[in-house]
Amino acid sequence: MKFVFASDSFKGTLSSKRISQLLTIAAREVFGDCDCIPVTIADGGEGTLDALMSAGHGMLIPVVVHDPLMKEIKANYGVFDAHMAVVEMAQASGLTLVDDDKRNPLYTSSIGIGELIRAALRVKEQRNLNSVPLRIYYRLNNFLKVYGT
Repeated sequence: MKFVFASDSFKGTLSSKRISQLLTIAAREVFGDCDCIPVTIADGGEGTLDALMSAGHGMLIPVVVHDPLMKEIKANYGVFDAHMAVVEMAQASGLTLVDDDKRNPLYTSSIGIGELIRAALRVKEQRNLNSVPLRIYYRLNNFLKVYGT
């Protein structure tokens, strides 16, 4: 018997990869020697970087950025070659970074996303694959050039 497990993450609880691992364990307990194929997927939000990294041969680059409450945290972006970086906005400003009682747009910031994008822009001659539309990326890139970051 063959199973293909492809589940998006459960926000703030289980990653796509972990869900596939647990389903594989359960399938083997019930069906014995079955063939299980895990597929890491994401919908463009939390877990997208992990899904893309598992599908390709990229490298995670750690960066210190500010979370929505302005605390320094470690976030990652992925580099696939000298021409493409992948930024997952949830790494710097995801809901899972802020407790429910502190989620208030008047007191939180998305500056960490900009810090993450700025770090990824430093990849020589790169294009940015992101959930932000490319035209916004190009405008941001020009803005960063003008204001000397």
